[in-house]
Amino acid sequence: MKESIFVKIFEDTAKQVLPNLVVEKGANLYYQLRIDNSLNLNVSDLSNPKRGNSAFQTDICIFEESGDIKLPRIVIEFKTDISTHDVLTYSAKAGKHKSVYPFLRYGLISSEKDSIPSRFFIHNEHLDFYIASKNYRSDEGLKKLIMDLIKKELEISKTLERIHFENQKFDFYSTDIKFENFSE
Repeated sequence: MKESIFVKIFEDTAKQVLPNLVVEKGANLYYQLRIDNSLNLNVSDLSNPKRGNSAFQTDICIFEESGDIKLPRIVIEFKTDISTHDVLTYSAKAGKHKSVYPFLRYGLISSEKDSIPSRFFIHNEHLDFYIASKNYRSDEGLKKLIMDLIKKELEISKTLERIHFENQKFDFYSTDIKFENFSE
């Protein structure tokens, strides 16, 4: 399936399943915020990042709205296949975005891969998830995959937000590495 077709299917499904979240195709997110030599933030509009002005474009970004603020929670980049260059590039983009949005979850979905290639494990540093989705073709299977993924990543994003901004304390931390084969 072509990348653009798969992005559209994902976007439409996510909007149906998640009416309380804002799903945007082609959203721009800051990868850096600079303070000038007068200690002023060197950005004209924090709520409207522009590609080329310290912002990268994403394939899909899922935002949570709070009043006038759209808080980016989950970014998903789409590829048909995946190369070493893709893993390095998207991992670097994820790291840059997370330096500005420390609660952001970032992942990659390949529409024509039926398993995760070893190059992903070798070269990934900042991506939080990867889905080889070739075998998810039915509407119900795709909806379940999208819903499960977004719910899980949204929960993690909110926990990270509490840690960074509400000073929530914990006495246990573990990275949960999960490998699965989803079935429809």
